Amino acid sequence: MEVGVPGKELKVLCIIPARFKSRRFPGKPLAKINGIPMIKRTYAQAFACSALTRVVVATEDKRIFDYCVSESLNVVMTTDKCLTGTDRLAEVVTKPEYKNYDFYFNIQGDEPVIDTTTINEIFNEYKKFGDKYIAYNLYKFIDDKNEINNKSIVKVVVNESDELMYMSRLPIPYSNSTLPSLHKMQVPVYGYTAKSLQVFSEHKKTINEKFEDVELLRFVDLGYKIKMLETKATTIAVDVPDDINKVEIYLNN
Repeated sequence: MEVGVPGKELKVLCIIPARFKSRRFPGKPLAKINGIPMIKRTYAQAFACSALTRVVVATEDKRIFDYCVSESLNVVMTTDKCLTGTDRLAEVVTKPEYKNYDFYFNIQGDEPVIDTTTINEIFNEYKKFGDKYIAYNLYKFIDDKNEINNKSIVKVVVNESDELMYMSRLPIPYSNSTLPSLHKMQVPVYGYTAKSLQVFSEHKKTINEKFEDVELLRFVDLGYKIKMLETKATTIAVDVPDDINKVEIYLNN
């Protein structure tokens, strides 16, 4: 079977889901980091990547929408019925303005210092393997032992071909040997085709997706393969208010 993408210039859309009604941090996209709202920082990081044809924020909230308009950030309004950020992407790509792209990126709105290297890494994997995989994602090895038991950090288990086997908020894999476990954390930058977003949106949340609250497990539960890739790029997710301080310390240093 032939894999990869023929040599042509691809149109790539980056969609940044930005939900106001976060359980752990309501209003998170508009939270200020050194005086600048987080969604503006995330947008600026993505916008700096030359691989992207266009960047747009997708939100269900008028406050976020109005802020983006006031700052001249591309933004689209979605319904408030989207179960996950990827469901929000799937809704966006049904709109005529956004449906004719070759590849779609989902960068979480709570990644204000995300490195554009992550986008290029995923894009290069897609150009290499094409539709062999339903989706593309990244992981990093966890150096800080305090993060291993942090339920906000999703741990990743891959096979010898860096294909996703499972994701969990628990510290997996467990080592029942003399070998110490090597833990990997998910980096929330996802690469999709329009077909993969359609597959995702046509199914309700699956059992392990519900258990773990990890959206990529929907594909795993449905029997699809996801290509993972190790990255060493910088990423600091803002899951709770205390994480703002982590980002400000990083920026100030």
